[in-house]
Amino acid sequence: MGRRAKHLTSADRASAKQESLCKHSATPSGKLAHTLANQAQYRSRSTRKDSKHPSIESLSQLALFSGLPPLDMEIQQLANAPLPETRPFFREALRKADALDESDLGRWKTEPPFVKDDDTSNPYSDQYLHFTQSLASVLHSVRLRKQNQRDAKHRTEFETNGKEAAVVALRAEVTDLPSGWERVKALRTHYNAYHNSREYSMYQHYIQWQVRTIYHLYHMKFFE
Repeated sequence: MGRRAKHLTSADRASAKQESLCKHSATPSGKLAHTLANQAQYRSRSTRKDSKHPSIESLSQLALFSGLPPLDMEIQQLANAPLPETRPFFREALRKADALDESDLGRWKTEPPFVKDDDTSNPYSDQYLHFTQSLASVLHSVRLRKQNQRDAKHRTEFETNGKEAAVVALRAEVTDLPSGWERVKALRTHYNAYHNSREYSMYQHYIQWQVRTIYHLYHMKFFE
């Protein structure tokens, strides 16, 4: 007479195997095996991700920051100033490039000093101040759209041209930016918050985006 089968059906065998695995996973050797398996999976996922979007640590080996001066503390503080994300004009202009009339923004997109404002409204009126705020909100959206486009371009360069070539181009771009910051910073006393409220507001706006761009590239925020 043959040996009696311990598990009569495939379902019985599967159930017994699962029970055995559960018991093993509770033992020290089972826990260690589980931990090692998780670590292997994490390394595999990280390797796939890094092959597409290299990390700051891996790029630092290519001397991206070597020889570059540390960022001015003021740049680091201003770069993190919030955007007017709750304002309707900001949200609408960000949604679509032609959602609002941007014809009044031309003079404010360029580096200061600005072309003299030709608005004949009373510069001390609430209407004038409100329009200035709306201009700034729309311009924030315009600059954010441009930043998003540049981010996509930088990511593409790293993916198609390789790390080394992309880092060379990025270093050149980053190196040239601080001189513009120093040049514009020297104009701080050029505009008065009371007598030149619109020019002063747009100057502050330009400064914010200039340092935001420097910080964004210096720390490769386009990979986030």
